Amino acid sequence: MRSKILSIVFGFMVTASLAHAANPVSLVDETLTYDVMYKWGFINKVAGYATMSLRNDGNYYRASVFAENAPWANSIYMLRDTLYTTMTKDGYYPVNYTYIAHENGKYKKDVLSFSRTGNTFSAEAVRYKKSSDEAPMTSSTIHLEAQGMTVDMLSSFFYLRTLDFPNMKKGQGVTVNIFSGSKKEKLKITYLGTQNISFNGRKFSTYYINFTFTRKGVESSSPISGWISTDGQRIPLKVEGSLPVGKVRALYTGPNP
Repeated sequence: MRSKILSIVFGFMVTASLAHAANPVSLVDETLTYDVMYKWGFINKVAGYATMSLRNDGNYYRASVFAENAPWANSIYMLRDTLYTTMTKDGYYPVNYTYIAHENGKYKKDVLSFSRTGNTFSAEAVRYKKSSDEAPMTSSTIHLEAQGMTVDMLSSFFYLRTLDFPNMKKGQGVTVNIFSGSKKEKLKITYLGTQNISFNGRKFSTYYINFTFTRKGVESSSPISGWISTDGQRIPLKVEGSLPVGKVRALYTGPNP
């Protein structure tokens, strides 16, 4: 659960069905930066940093996220995560997804190649692993398939920003598939209305959402909350989730062209 919540905080957000994307937002080239805060009791410190980039490329968007610990946290839990995705501009369908993790001396790389036929989404997922720097590299391949809109952890972040929140009802929930590494899960998002939030001396009007993961009908993580700006950019401003000890939240620190 710890690894998943950290990935969500760094990779961010979720999505909904195409039926709700009636009010698309035009995405432009951008680089967004975040502080990742760890809170436990009286401790409330910057535990890491994340940078997310989007670039237009013909009929596709190409996006990436890089996340790392703050220096003080390296002795507690060494983390370096990188995510890449390529998605279509028409529909935000994922084409390729890569997740690379360096955590406490372990290395993992997931490479997913997506295909779509009608309403059926498939992916060939190859996982590379090393249990330590000295250990040999191993690999395994699995075929994933699902019916209905399917995303990866990163493409979902951008698709979410196109949703027609003004015409969604408070408490309305939708569910999509998400392929993450070597498994597929269901991702449920619930729209909870608008909220005004403040941090870093600034005030924002936001769309407030809550989302959960389930696998084989069993909830596989604690609920996670997110806040997205109500302006034309639809920037995810804050996301918060619980760890076995304490909470972790990502706070938007601004564009970084």
